Amino acid sequence: MIRYFPLNNRHNKLYEEIGETIKQYYPIGVRPDSPEYKEHPGIKKIMAIIEENATQNKKFTKPWVDFLKKLRSGSKRKIHNNSLPHDLSFSGELILESYQDESLQRTKKLIFSISLIAPFFSIYGVDETAIKEQDDEFGRAYRAINVITESPYKEFEIDFNYLQYEIEAQFNGYKFVPVRVSMFHVENLHTPYSNLDECKLHNALFNGYFDFTPSTPFRGEMYYGSGPSNNITVELLPPPPMA
Repeated sequence: MIRYFPLNNRHNKLYEEIGETIKQYYPIGVRPDSPEYKEHPGIKKIMAIIEENATQNKKFTKPWVDFLKKLRSGSKRKIHNNSLPHDLSFSGELILESYQDESLQRTKKLIFSISLIAPFFSIYGVDETAIKEQDDEFGRAYRAINVITESPYKEFEIDFNYLQYEIEAQFNGYKFVPVRVSMFHVENLHTPYSNLDECKLHNALFNGYFDFTPSTPFRGEMYYGSGPSNNITVELLPPPPMA
């Protein structure tokens, strides 16, 4: 069953602000290949951000690169830049563990993203495995996310708290979006560079990291960081009819 994020949620201030952001930037129900989509004021703002990132990448990303250097100076972990020019966020990853042999790769990491269209950020832990294609000249592997950690939990606690503290200090006023929420679909939402029939909240605010992620187990505090009221009204609807 698909989980949908309602855009008119009055039960939680954070979710209400997220819904208003989506309605501001995206023409809900309009396909990206239509003239109406391209002329939407929010889409024009998004495309301007992407164009600036692509044409002036070094200047555009300098504040983020400087922030990653600051993070590295305060941590013994490896921290990498994961940002892509067409993403709607700056993103990075902090590696807790990494292992590989001839047939398997295994990684435990924290992924963090800062939205470029609204004052939101995300942090979540990922345990990922990849089965290597034997004797493949391109080094292909078949990846799967085994579990997502949605809060400062067990082995993720220290580094999760470190990232959250530094992000909130650097990006004043930015609000944490629970990863479980960002994986909800938004009914009839289409983002500029996604081929999905219907996009997730994560596509709209951050990037397409979860585009091909099936139902994944979570661990940690449910809806961590959602504010004083953890109530969220979720619509469970059947998939839209096929055209």
